[in-house]
Formats: sequence, structure tokens, C-alpha cells
Amino acid sequence: MTARAFLILAAVMTVRAPAASAQTAAPVPAPTDRAVTAVYAEAPPRIDGRLDEPLWDRIAPVTAFRQVFPEIGAEATEATEVRIAYDQDYLYFAFRNRDRQPGLIRARNLVRGGPNADDDHLYIGLDTYRDGRNAYLFEINALGTQDEALITDEDLSFQSFSWDAVFRSETSIDDGGWSAELAIPFRQLRFPDGDDLSFGLMLHRGIRHKNERVSWPAISREGFAALARVSEYGVLRGIRGVRRGRNLEVKPYAISGAQQARPDLGAPTEAAEVTYDAGLDVKWGVTSSLTLDATVNTDFAQVEADAAQINLTRFSLFFPEQREFFLERAGLFEHGTGRETQTFFSRRIGLDESILAGARLTGQVGPLSVGLLNIETGPDLGEIFGGASTNNTVARVRADVLPRATVGGIVTNLADDLRRNTAVGVDGVVRFGRNSEVSGWATQVWDTAGENSAAGQVSAQLATNRVGAYGVFSSVGRAYDPALGFVRRRDYRRLGGGAFLNTPLAGTPLRIQRLGGDVDLSAYWGLDGVLQSSEAEVETFSELVSGDEVGVGVRHVFERLEAPFTIRDGETVPADDYGFWQAFAGADTDEGRPLYGGVGVEAGGFFSGSRVEVEAGLGWRPSPGVGLEGGVEHSVIDLGGGPFAATVGSVSLSTAFSRSLFGRTLLQYDNFSRQLRANVRLNWIHTPGSDLFVVFDTAYGVGEDDPLDPRRTVLLRDRLAVVKLTYLVLI
Repeated sequence: MTARAFLILAAVMTVRAPAASAQTAAPVPAPTDRAVTAVYAEAPPRIDGRLDEPLWDRIAPVTAFRQVFPEIGAEATEATEVRIAYDQDYLYFAFRNRDRQPGLIRARNLVRGGPNADDDHLYIGLDTYRDGRNAYLFEINALGTQDEALITDEDLSFQSFSWDAVFRSETSIDDGGWSAELAIPFRQLRFPDGDDLSFGLMLHRGIRHKNERVSWPAISREGFAALARVSEYGVLRGIRGVRRGRNLEVKPYAISGAQQARPDLGAPTEAAEVTYDAGLDVKWGVTSSLTLDATVNTDFAQVEADAAQINLTRFSLFFPEQREFFLERAGLFEHGTGRETQTFFSRRIGLDESILAGARLTGQVGPLSVGLLNIETGPDLGEIFGGASTNNTVARVRADVLPRATVGGIVTNLADDLRRNTAVGVDGVVRFGRNSEVSGWATQVWDTAGENSAAGQVSAQLATNRVGAYGVFSSVGRAYDPALGFVRRRDYRRLGGGAFLNTPLAGTPLRIQRLGGDVDLSAYWGLDGVLQSSEAEVETFSELVSGDEVGVGVRHVFERLEAPFTIRDGETVPADDYGFWQAFAGADTDEGRPLYGGVGVEAGGFFSGSRVEVEAGLGWRPSPGVGLEGGVEHSVIDLGGGPFAATVGSVSLSTAFSRSLFGRTLLQYDNFSRQLRANVRLNWIHTPGSDLFVVFDTAYGVGEDDPLDPRRTVLLRDRLAVVKLTYLVLI
């Protein structure tokens, strides 16, 4: 090697090699109440939950945790220490959760995505774009069981937890509390270009035996809602030189199933039909801020069964989306009023046809959050180019215009050989104070059938954590029908409002932690100006220090029926004006206990007669990995022609042999359909992000011919067995 070449090589090594050591050599500022600096790890820590590596000893911990429940802003009653490190590929967190009563630490859930919040648990929120609106949320309980969520525009719901990430976590429980270590891959995150990064950060701990939640930094919103207050996150600094990778994930699947059906209870069972199939899902980080998800020949056989419902109204029932492909980033596509008048409701896609192929592009471009969804449905994959398929398209954009204000728009379109239905909507929200906001949306629908109509809503809420009031006005046209949306009710203008009071009472002799109440009023007029219905409700509740809750209330209902509607065969409510009172009461125990339950009773008028409803549930978690729950809703209704019952019952058994092998058995029955359905679902996570599903689904028809002869009263309607294997490949 020449001297010149040697000097060049030495210069390159001087520039590149010491980069890591330079990060460790620079002094790291101590954490403050709102900022912390990550420390570079020259060697990755062992993720075993024991915090015995020298790395953690040299990092100053975050300790300034404050309560977000029950006494917002108060000092935490137990100490929490969090240390943060990183290397080129991972972001590392070490939690030391001290507890002076370690024997009371709750740790039972082993099912990924299960009820971690009923155990001692922790959350990490990462606002990678520092936009104060959107964040990644990582959760583990005291057993290391994982779950994740995507916070969208400071909103967090049950569906937000559909996002699945691959990260590592382990925990340990000792006589001083419990510890946790997490390793979050940078490739699971999207963040801006650049070599020097800072993220918004929130750290949250739940101490279940005290019914206490604490967070860093201090957040002005109470309880679970504090997780979504991204605008109040602290700052994580000092992340430099990370390796982004190719951000390409490929997940093929293979599936085989057998199905047998009896078209009529009086007919013989058909021969079993055996099928085989395969498909592919792809996730590609197109840029540092845009992600493309593609699916071919999609199958959702592993999705859990819907909860049985009985409809005692004249309006449509709502069954929530449960398919992972549509649930991920679902918050970005939300528009309209949830469960009432949604411009886009993904469950309409693939309702009657198979999903042949589709793609979704989501992410951020500067101040814009964008989402594009295109799905092709049809009877067979070969029809995707044959003209017999249906195209489903959704385009969504949302812009950050002020620190806590957002405006956006949405376009949905369904098109096939016979029909085209297009909906165009706009929306906006301005948030201020702790829990106050003004929001609105409007949507216009065009349909080739000629039925075009519009809907919209404006609302305002002025609230703190203790007291608040709201008002809302909405309007829905007679023919309003976005083909990719959900509309529960049409042809009305609604005016509503209400107020609530939530008073902390910690330290009272009755051990009542808080006492609250609310008043809600609403009225619906037809577009012709005639009053259709109204409801006024007053409710009061109390929450005990133990976490148990008790509530009572009363409501008055007015209904004007311009046409009769049928509840079930032989039971019809005539057209008329009806006004009636109903009273209700309920109590629930803390679900973090080994044995928990709840009961509710409602009684009063019901159109031309009366109704008494009892709802009860009981759960038992005797040990980690075992959970048994049962519930029943039983109504006795009398419309003047004699009483009849409406009953729904269910029993579920959850079993987990480890954090990677678990299952659930669900039995459901309702006396309207007279069907007894059993769903058994086993899931083995054989490698991180890859699953083996085994699903059995069986339905029995329960007749009324001879209740003493089960051979005639309980007959097989259909049964299905499915085995599905997926395998995640990271490229």
C-alpha cells in the first residue's frame, strides 16, 4: 500500500469509524420535565427484562412522572425510572417500575393484543414527525405481552390497536417491583429525512392495584385519553446516524379449508367442500414518510366472529370492521359521524364478493396526511381483468393548518358495469383548551341511479376534565347513500346538546374516587319539518377507589312512526305517536381482578307496551393465560298481545400457553335466529410477525318441534375448518 493510499484510508476511517464513539463521548444532558436525550449504545443490550447491563448504569433516568388519574398533576405514588438508548437499528427502553407492594402487581394476560390494561402495564408514544397530532403507541404488560396502536389526529379508539409491529420486549418481577426492556426497530417507524432526529415522546405507566396512571411528561388530560394528547408530548433528542433499511416486508400465505352446509334444517347435510388457496401481502416504505400496502387474493378466514346482536329498532345494526388490512391506519380514513353517518365504512368492501387485489398508500407529505385506497372485488381472481369485478376507491387528505387545527377532504367511488356511486366530503376541527373543540363535516353523493343527496354536521364542545357542555346539529338527506359508507338513519335534521360534571372525591370516608353525571338531549325532525323522535336522558355515576362503578339514570323517549315496523315474526309496532319513560341502573367491578362482573337493569315503556331488560356478565382469570367470560342480554317485551323474550347469550374461553401460542373459543346463541354458533380460533406466532391460524366454526339450528328430543331440535347448519399459514420476510 502506497503512503498516499494509506493516508486516504486512514482519513476515511477517521471520518466514519469514530462516529459511534463520538456520540458516546459527547456529554449527554440530564433529563428534564419535558426533554430527554438518548444515549448511543456501542453494544446492544440483552433484552431479558433484568436491567443488569453496564449500559443502563451510565444513563440518567427519566423520573418526573405525574398522575393523569385519579388526581391529575399529582406526584406519582410509586417511583418509575426510564432509560433510553439507541444504535443504528433499534431504539431501546429500560423501565424500572418500583412498587412497595410487589405481591399486588397484576400480570395475567399472555394473549397478544389482549386486555393488557387490566394488568400493570406501560405505554411508549412516539411522535416521529413532531407534528403534535399523530404517533406510534407501543404497549406491554408486566408479562411482556405486546400490543400497538396508531394515534391519528390526537384520536385513539379500539380500532387504533389493529396495527401490528414487530418489536422485542421482556419483563421481570421481583421484590421491589417490575422491570421491562424493549427494542423497537427503526424500520417499523416512518420519520423525516435527515441524520439528526428528534421525536415527540410520551411514557405512561398503569399501576392497577391502585387504579393509578402516571405519565412523563405531565399531561393535562385524564386517564386513557392522555395517551392521545400528542400535542403535549415531551421531546426525545440525540438520535443520529440510524440505518433505515429497505423498508420492504413480504408476507405470503397459504390456506386450506373444508366446509359443509345444510341449506335447510329438513334437508340432509351436503358433502364437504375442500379448498386450497394462496395470497400475498406486501408493505413497502416508498419514502421515509409514505408506506404502500398491497394485497393479492386476500383472505380473512382468521378474523374473529362478530358478536351476536338482536335488532329491536327500525334502524340498521352496526358491526365493526375486524379485518387487519382495513383497520391499519383506519383513523386516517375516518369521515362523518362514527356508527351513525360514515362517509367511508370499510366493511362495505368485500361484503358480497371476494377481495381480489388492492393497495393502500398512506403517510405524510409535509403538513399533509394522505391516504389512497384501491380495492378490486369480484367472484374470482381471473375476473380482475375480465370486466366482471367491482372497483372500490377512497382518497383522503388532511392538512395541519394551525397548531391544533385540521382541515381535510375525502372522495369515495364504487364502480362496476351497472353503477357508479361517488361521494365527496370535507371536514375540519379546531381544538383548544384541555378538551374543547369545534368541528364539522359535509358530504355530497352522486349516483348513476339518480338518487343524489347530501349530509353534514357541525358540533362544538367546551370542556375541562371536570365540567363541560356540547351542542350538535346534523342533517341527512332522504336519498343519502354513499355506497362505501354506513348510514343508520336518513331524512332528518337533528339538534342535540348536553352537559357533564366529573368531580374528584379522593379521601372521602365512603372511598368514592369521583362522582359524575350528565344530561343529554336530542331531537330529530324530518326534512318536512315534522318531529320524528326525541330523547332526554339524565344519568349519574360514581367510581370507587377500588375501580368499581355504579350508575343510575332515567330517560324519556318520543317516537313518531309513519309506518309500522316488525321486530320479529308476529310482533309488529303499528304506526302511531309514542311517548314513554325508562329507568336504568348498573354496576361493574374492576376487570383487573381475578373475578369480575357487571349487571345492568332497564325497565319502562316500549312503544305501545313495556320492556324489562337485564344484562349481566361474569369473568374469571384464575391464572396467567386462562380467562373465562360469560354474558347474557335478556329482554321481556309486551306490545299488548302478550310478552315475548329477546335473548342473546355468549361464553368465551381464552387460553394461552405462552406469548406466542394462544386461542379462544366463543359460543353464542340468540333466540330470534335460534342459532347456536361455536367459533374456535388458535394462533401460533411461529416467528415474529408470522402466524399459523387454525379456525373451526360451527352453527347449529335450534328448532321448536320437540324440546325433549335434541336430535330434532339441535341440527347442524354449517361447519367450517380452516388452516392458514403466513410468513413474514423482511428485505
